[in-house]
Amino acid sequence: MERPDIVHGRCECMHNTEGLNCEKCKAFYNDLPWRPAIGDEKNECRQCNCNRHALGCHFDRAVYEASGFVSGGVCDDCMHNTQGKNCEQCKPFFYRDPRRTIDDPHVCLPCECDKAGSQNKGICEGEEDAERGLVAGKCYCKTNVDGNRCDRCKNGYWNLTEANIDGCVACTCNLLGTYNNEGCDKYTGMCTCKRLVTGENCDQCLPEHYGLSEHVDGCKACDCDIGGSYDNSCDVSTGQCKCREGFSGRRCETADSSFYCADITHYVYEAEYANLTRGEVKTREWPTQTHEQTWTGEGFAQVSEGSIITVNPMVEVSQKYNIIIRHDGARDPVGWENVQITVVRPEAEGSGFCADAPPSDDFLIARIYPGSRYIEVQPAVCLEAGVQYELRIQFNEKRTNSHPQERAAANILIDSILLAPPTSELHIFQGSARAEQHLTEYNRYQCRHLALSLSLFKDQRNEVCERYVCPVAAALLNKTSECNCDATGSVSGICSVHGGQCECKPNVVGRRCDQCAIGTYGFGPTGCKKCDCDAVGSLGNDCDKQSGQCVCREKGIYGRQCNQCQPGFWGFPECRTCQCNDHANICDQSTGACIECRDLTTGHYCDRCQDGYYGDPRLGVGIPCKPCPCPGGPTSGYQHADTCYLRNSGNNTQDIVCNCKSGYQGERCGECAQNHWGSPREVGGTCERCDCNGNIDMSMEGSCDAATGECLKCLHHTEGAQCEHCVDGYYGDAKLKSCQRCVCNELGTNSTKGACDRVSGQCPCHDNVIGMQCDQCAENHFNLASGAGCEACGCDPNGVVPNHEGAPHLQCNIFDGQCQCKQGRGGRKCDQCEDFYWGDPTQPDGCHRCECNPTGSKSLQCHRNNGTCECQAGSGGALCNECARGYTGQWPYCNPCGECFHQWDNIMQKLQKQVHALIDTANNIEDTGVASAYDADFEKMEETLKETKKTLSDANISKEDIEEMSKKLALLKKQVIAGREKLGAIETRISNVTQAVDFAQKDLEHLQKEADKVTKATIELEDKASKIKEADVLGAFNITRESGAKSMDAQRRTDAAIGKLAAAENQAIRASELLEKNKNDFEKQYLENEAALNEAETLLSSLESYLPRLNEQVCGASSAPCDALCGGPGSCGFCGGQSCMEGAVSKATQAKSFATEADTRLDEKQKEAEEVLAIVRDVLTETTKAKAQAEKAYEVAKNTAQRANNSRAGLDKITEEIGEFLNAQRSTPDQIRMLAEEILAKKISLTPDQITDLTGKIRESLAKINNIDEILNETKSNKTIAANLEARAVHANKQAEDLQKAMEEIREGLQLAEQAHKNVTIVLEEIDTMQKQAREHIEKTRNSTALVEEKAQNANTTLTELESVMSGVKVEYLQISESAKNALTTVDAALAAATNAEEKNKQIQSDLERANELLEKRMEGNVAPQQRAEKLRERAGKLLYQAQRHNDDIDNLSKDSTEMRLDDYEAILADLHARLQRVSDDISEKTDFHATCG
Repeated sequence: MERPDIVHGRCECMHNTEGLNCEKCKAFYNDLPWRPAIGDEKNECRQCNCNRHALGCHFDRAVYEASGFVSGGVCDDCMHNTQGKNCEQCKPFFYRDPRRTIDDPHVCLPCECDKAGSQNKGICEGEEDAERGLVAGKCYCKTNVDGNRCDRCKNGYWNLTEANIDGCVACTCNLLGTYNNEGCDKYTGMCTCKRLVTGENCDQCLPEHYGLSEHVDGCKACDCDIGGSYDNSCDVSTGQCKCREGFSGRRCETADSSFYCADITHYVYEAEYANLTRGEVKTREWPTQTHEQTWTGEGFAQVSEGSIITVNPMVEVSQKYNIIIRHDGARDPVGWENVQITVVRPEAEGSGFCADAPPSDDFLIARIYPGSRYIEVQPAVCLEAGVQYELRIQFNEKRTNSHPQERAAANILIDSILLAPPTSELHIFQGSARAEQHLTEYNRYQCRHLALSLSLFKDQRNEVCERYVCPVAAALLNKTSECNCDATGSVSGICSVHGGQCECKPNVVGRRCDQCAIGTYGFGPTGCKKCDCDAVGSLGNDCDKQSGQCVCREKGIYGRQCNQCQPGFWGFPECRTCQCNDHANICDQSTGACIECRDLTTGHYCDRCQDGYYGDPRLGVGIPCKPCPCPGGPTSGYQHADTCYLRNSGNNTQDIVCNCKSGYQGERCGECAQNHWGSPREVGGTCERCDCNGNIDMSMEGSCDAATGECLKCLHHTEGAQCEHCVDGYYGDAKLKSCQRCVCNELGTNSTKGACDRVSGQCPCHDNVIGMQCDQCAENHFNLASGAGCEACGCDPNGVVPNHEGAPHLQCNIFDGQCQCKQGRGGRKCDQCEDFYWGDPTQPDGCHRCECNPTGSKSLQCHRNNGTCECQAGSGGALCNECARGYTGQWPYCNPCGECFHQWDNIMQKLQKQVHALIDTANNIEDTGVASAYDADFEKMEETLKETKKTLSDANISKEDIEEMSKKLALLKKQVIAGREKLGAIETRISNVTQAVDFAQKDLEHLQKEADKVTKATIELEDKASKIKEADVLGAFNITRESGAKSMDAQRRTDAAIGKLAAAENQAIRASELLEKNKNDFEKQYLENEAALNEAETLLSSLESYLPRLNEQVCGASSAPCDALCGGPGSCGFCGGQSCMEGAVSKATQAKSFATEADTRLDEKQKEAEEVLAIVRDVLTETTKAKAQAEKAYEVAKNTAQRANNSRAGLDKITEEIGEFLNAQRSTPDQIRMLAEEILAKKISLTPDQITDLTGKIRESLAKINNIDEILNETKSNKTIAANLEARAVHANKQAEDLQKAMEEIREGLQLAEQAHKNVTIVLEEIDTMQKQAREHIEKTRNSTALVEEKAQNANTTLTELESVMSGVKVEYLQISESAKNALTTVDAALAAATNAEEKNKQIQSDLERANELLEKRMEGNVAPQQRAEKLRERAGKLLYQAQRHNDDIDNLSKDSTEMRLDDYEAILADLHARLQRVSDDISEKTDFHATCG
């Protein structure tokens, strides 16, 4: 039949497909599986990616699934040495060229590895990957092979061969000692040593070399220091040279820590410290610049003709020394022609190194040349080590035949005298060409000259000379010198290695930093302070080293720095009178400001009242200072004004005006100001500013309460007692005036909880809402618009995309809650398949694409669980691609069936319900009974049973035969049960099979019932089915097919149950055969077990015979198992005793008691010795305290005596001055006093007003005189007389003032002398008291010492007794040792017997266990053998009990003998003896120490 909608012919293929119906992909387009195009989805066939290395490919389903359904194309026959799914890899023995693209035909290059030196026959790395550390073409060399191609041996190896698994053979040469560090020749194996290496294997350094290494020469020269080391040899490994005393470093080139290398100027004697005859010391301050210093020490010794400088040198090394004189030659252009040097040797110098020195060397003549810094006197003088000499340097004529006046003025500044060996005499520059080379270098750089020169110091030397400092020190002293830095004046105990200069604190000098520099004083932990003597008032800048007192020019100048006036004067050096309005006596020396003003005054001149007082204290006004009444006064406790003043109020009256403090008001400041509060008229009361945090208007009256301070008119939306809170509906910091209105999101805010927080502004949010304004959902929540809080996103962690940290992105869209799904996931929560897919994404089969027909379905999205589609009207089926039920025709052209179908459809629905009801009935037939439908089947079964009974009755089998068979069957079942119990595996299998059979029977019955029901239902529905077939052939076919499937399933289950029953029966038969087969083996093992038990019983009897002898050796008695006197092991409870000394236990107990007694005696003696030692320590402590007190008393007496001497000298000086003053031709003190009293007694008879009037009259009279010149001429002589009288009066006044000052000084001196006398008397009395106490302490110490000596003698006696006791202990110890040896022999024998018995007992126990296992296996089914086995078991149990009992006895004996091993006691005795010896030695040592006082 032709239809208009069917087209015949060949398809025109698209999308890279081919075939008659385009049913397959084109060749080389197999990267994806062929699928038909559906709607807008082309499902286009994709070309394979073979990187242009293949001409064909095929689709591989496994590859497609492994790639995540992305690519399934596999290339065929890759070319150009490539391989892989996409021809993306190079074949083995080829590698990818990283410089070429993957599709290049020459991208894979052959490996270039040498097969002899490479692993795996020369295969190389096939690709380049920096992250994995892969390098394309890299060869993998054998262990001892190197090179890019693995074609050469590593350094230290040779003879590359393919047969060698490591490639090359190791050289015998030392790798470090061979040329280029290559070891041997890589082809011949010969060694080639480096320049400084020797030895057959190049493994040794040349002499005087060390450190075999990779260095180009192999070794390094020792290069030991010529002075610090003994020779030039060093350690071959470390290069450490052999150092002299105090030297360190590998080369011995430096000094040890806290030591230094002495310079050539080590023996230096400062001229200013020497014994001077006719000389004068000239000190100099150190200049700020080092190059300006031309001296050492504190300065120079200025000498003239006839002067002698005497020093007393002592050297540490016997050798020849040059005498060197340092001087200030720059200031002397003439020099000194005749300097005589004499060495005075002691008489007892002896016959040492200098015994043969000529006497003429001790008398030398030197000359000082102008312009030089030093002279080095020749020849050298020989000096012995440790001998003190006297060196005299006498300065004779400066210039021969000079003028006497010139000779009288001749002088020169001498800095210091030095002793230094001649350079050629130093041993470091003698004996070898190396030494000569060093000498030449030392002289070339003038190192000696630089060291001796005064103008050049160590910081100006060159590196060569610095390098020779330590070698010269070694030649000079044969060692280094200790820094010995002064702990007070130095920064640390470390000094400069070259010269030993310590790092000094400020203004501290000296090599050891042990004295203050010139011009400084106060040597202490912070250094020294500068004198800073005043240039006008002092004689110089040098001051006392202790007090810092400068030497003042005049007696009227005061102060440590001589820069102050006398008290009552200021303005040094003019010294003007202090102007203090009679309210102070002294003023500031610099400004003249009065100090310590009296009478409540203050100010520069004490010219005003103090704050809180009023008046006018100036001279001429004289208004005294009084307290300001504001309101109570400065000391009242309620004064509220700092100052006040007097104000003229008219009528010659003055009022007091108070300057009130802030916050107070009123005439007397007795009220609080506006917006202030408090109690100003109470003691301690104040007025405080209202604290409203700036939230009131201070200009507005009544803004706060004047009594309590509570704020009343708060501004800026604030409230509270101090306006410290924002009002409701506002938030912020009220104290900062920052209250602002709350802003809350209505959707997220819970308005029932009130307004926002007054401080933070946080609104009350709904659940899961955050933000200060409640305008955001919490993390992983959405739907703020609900107005009831946010909902949880609930995103599936396995279905969402990851965030930047790799964790699941669980935040959804804040509006619709849609989670961000990853590829392959869908649904709001990403817990379903993606759109247009269905299934469970968490299952292995995953998601499936929806295949809804776009024509028949309402949407391309199918049901997400089962994949069914929602169909259009008329369409049906799972994919909506067929006509629906109730429709007919060829889809998609489906027409409704009509009313007839609907009627029959209702009937079919009812029948379907009935079938389901029948099925339910069949399922419940086991509980409800057999239905009547199966009566025919039961009748058939009954007929079959009748036929079976008839057949049995016809057989010749009697009832007895059946009963006998039943008994046999029962016996057989018992045997089967017993076998099942012993054979675990068989029992399990049979149980499982039996259970399966039962289940199969039940299933069979159930299936039978179902089959009957189905049969009956089928018969009943056959007619209706025929009608239905006519109406709906397809529906009938489906029902029939389902029923057939159910029948086949029931048949399979029945067959399986029958097979299980047959298998169970076979298992039972096999078990019976197995039991029968093992019967003979059981009998045989039973006989063997019986023989073994007999043998064990015999062995136990023999062991019992050993017990008496063993008990005698251990416990001391032969009765076993328990002796009444000596006991035994086990239940006896004791072993050994006083009457059982032959046993090892008794001997051990006795030895233990001896050791315990010895230990107790030792502890007692040790305690006695410790008591004696404690007494000695106490006496020593008391002696030390007494000594310290005596030293303290001596120091106090010494200081007091020094002070008394100083006071006496001062008194003597004052007495002399008083004598001089009294002997002078001056007025006596009585005359002066009388004159002063007469002058003071003179009074003027006129009053001030009268004097004023008289002055006026005199002026008027003078105005009337016309002949003034004549009068002046007449009175000219009188004027001269008056001037003379005035001068004499002034002179007398000055003498009186000087006399008054002198008298004051005398009075002060007398007072000081009297006070000093009193102090001396008190100190002398204290000294007498302390001396008495010291004598008492010394007497007590003597008594204590006598007591100690007595106790020491007692301790010696005690030690003698201990030694005698120890002798007895040693004898007992030897006896115990002998007994212990015997006991040990006995114990060893017992242990051997016990060990043998234990081994046999273990064997018996093992045999019994085996027998027990066999008995348990064979018990069932054999009555007689079972009874015999039971008897044997009982017998074996008895034997086992006896064996165990004897074994316990043996163990007890072994345990007792082991625990009582006398080796432990021997060790204890040895330890006690050692302790006793140590205590004895310690007591003897302490006794000797205190007997001899150390």
